[in-house]
Amino acid sequence: MDDPDGPEHRDHLRVARPKPLSLIERSRSIDPVAEPLAEGTPRPALTSIALRTDGDRVTATITLALHGRVLSASQSGDAGDRTRIVAEAALESVAQLLGTPASLESAQVVEISGREIAISVVQMQLSTDDPGSRPRFEVLVGSAIVRGDSEDATARSVLSALNRRLGV
Repeated sequence: MDDPDGPEHRDHLRVARPKPLSLIERSRSIDPVAEPLAEGTPRPALTSIALRTDGDRVTATITLALHGRVLSASQSGDAGDRTRIVAEAALESVAQLLGTPASLESAQVVEISGREIAISVVQMQLSTDDPGSRPRFEVLVGSAIVRGDSEDATARSVLSALNRRLGV
């Protein structure tokens, strides 16, 4: 049967594998890897990634679930920037948990030792008690091995970058 919207229009929805994201209170430590997880820490789950392609445009919608609460965001742009669009949607979906501004510096899928790996670099503004001071930023990096499709790995790499910087 022919696609009613033509060959230039496609929708795609996949249910993501649940990969937990750790949450703890805002950290003051330099290296988040050194921080222990608090007992009973809630973990949002990546529940779906929806991609809609219309000609040379793509829209990515990322949905997370946390304690029955749905966190969702969409980003659109040129289909050639698909990886970045997926990463921006993932970042936006958790933005309300951050408590401080964050932006995506880079998102790529690279090959290392014969494996494809999604890598995301996120810049997050550090909170300060002095309203007159210049903003300070922290650069966070996350990665995820591509185990099926690069969109899932890209979203997981953004969550990996933010792993210990989220507050509920």
